[in-house]
Amino acid sequence: MKNEKNKNTKNWLIGMMAVMLALLVAQAAVICVVDPYFHYHKPLKGLYYTLDNERSQNDGIIRHFNYDAMIIGTSMAENFKTSELDELFGVNSIKVPFAGGTYKEQNDNIAKAIKYNPDLKLVVRPLDYAYLMDDKDRIRNDLGSYPDYLYDNNPFNDVKYFFNKDILFSICFPMLEDAKAGKAGGITSFDEYANWMNDADTKFGADVVLGDRTEYKEPQEIQPFVDEVKQMVADNINQNVVELAKANPDVEFYYYLTPYSIAWWGSQKELGNLDRFIAAEEYAISLMLECDNIHLYSFNTEFDMTCDLDNYSDECHHGDWINSQILGWLYSGTDELTKDNYEEYIQVEREFYNNYDYESLLGSN
Repeated sequence: MKNEKNKNTKNWLIGMMAVMLALLVAQAAVICVVDPYFHYHKPLKGLYYTLDNERSQNDGIIRHFNYDAMIIGTSMAENFKTSELDELFGVNSIKVPFAGGTYKEQNDNIAKAIKYNPDLKLVVRPLDYAYLMDDKDRIRNDLGSYPDYLYDNNPFNDVKYFFNKDILFSICFPMLEDAKAGKAGGITSFDEYANWMNDADTKFGADVVLGDRTEYKEPQEIQPFVDEVKQMVADNINQNVVELAKANPDVEFYYYLTPYSIAWWGSQKELGNLDRFIAAEEYAISLMLECDNIHLYSFNTEFDMTCDLDNYSDECHHGDWINSQILGWLYSGTDELTKDNYEEYIQVEREFYNNYDYESLLGSN
């Protein structure tokens, strides 16, 4: 009797383990087939894929989508419309922004795009002005857990993907239910992807940009552009901008320094950082202009734009109409920097932002 009972218990345990294994295999199969992060394949025709998770979905987009051009960058790139780039340059582009992403993160993903897509011929990328003096290997570790398992080629850590119950229940099952209910297959357009213009809390103008600021103080100390900082700029630009361009002469890189608002320049002057930033910019420009396939732009001397706070939702971020204008300028060559004109550009920029009456901004607040 006891042996029979033990045998039944053993069979029950084996049965339960088999059921659990079958459920796990079924879960993995559903996630791998639906593949909402495009880790294994491009979107399936019968399902609708919502693009809403940059760091989880961008790698799959880069690996598996068909394209010959890309827009990449931080939140400064999120409001670009690939349809406008496609029309201007005659390309088929993707947009893969990484909000808050450093120069290294963006460059690593461009390198991956070149590796997986030999058809890539054009890259549009804003170079965030505030990141010029970053450490070359800085990665944002303050944006939550990074899905490294989606970016490497290690099949064993994919268990973090296909055994993820949140992905199964919150993404895959709703997608399958929508398909069953007759929702047409497709994907969020790249014009809409990550675009924050329609966010309910997005507002523009002096009130939101200046906030409760009541004055601009004189700097207590001027921060110099010392050799240590110069070396950081060199390492950052060479590793994360220049080397990839030199290694891929058949790819055209349209890069531009992000046009922050006049209020940002006022804040940097108050902190004593203004001249150091401009010195870093001048040095970075000289390094990038060594590459014939880097088309480098800066719109910081488009003063009608940078001094109009109605274009901005904070000191740095501008509306999508500026993104559209920038694409037009990139296409027409407006404000392109060259070895012959960049020193004059720096002189104009330095004189304007050093001598601007920042107190006058407060009257518009």
